Amino acid sequence: MCRLFERYQRLRAHAHARTYRTHECARMLKESGYAAVQIETYKINWLWGLMTARGTHVQA
Repeated sequence: MCRLFERYQRLRAHAHARTYRTHECARMLKESGYAAVQIETYKINWLWGLMTARGTHVQA
């Protein structure tokens, strides 16, 4: 349902950027220098969900 709502938001709200899937978010964090990435998802209701991410920044 979130992906369907995202498509609607893209047409309606120009400020809406994108809804990311869990694996996409983890990949972007790892590519940005974070290790030990942990992602949790929470279903609020049939339409809304929440994702939190935690990682350790690896300094070069």
